[in-house]
Amino acid sequence: MQRYERLWERLLTLLGTLGDVDVDADTPGRLRLTIDRREVEIVMTEADWGELVTIPYGSFAGAALHLLHAISQAGAVDAPFLVYDTYDLHPCATPQPEEPELEAERLRFEARRAVADFQVAVRAYPPGEEPT
Repeated sequence: MQRYERLWERLLTLLGTLGDVDVDADTPGRLRLTIDRREVEIVMTEADWGELVTIPYGSFAGAALHLLHAISQAGAVDAPFLVYDTYDLHPCATPQPEEPELEAERLRFEARRAVADFQVAVRAYPPGEEPT
């Protein structure tokens, strides 16, 4: 098999190993991936995927690892969309790319909230038994 042959079909096969994949025939560039009960919609055309594989990563494997990491990020911040924009995939609240500064601030806020929630839930000592 040639290095860049059948990239889209290989992507769909990879996503199929993770969960259920639905290609939206009415809206090109939309893939719905359902893993357990969690759904993320990947907004990326076949040409976008080809660019992602060939330009920044140079291999299907490199781009696939990036995609898997992006899917994980989208799940961590509960983003329903993973949007392709300029050789990258961004977790977003909408199917359009968000302004980078606003999106970065939203992700930082979500991360701080998750850390604060975790710190409240985990204590080194039971309440009332803290050392003095």
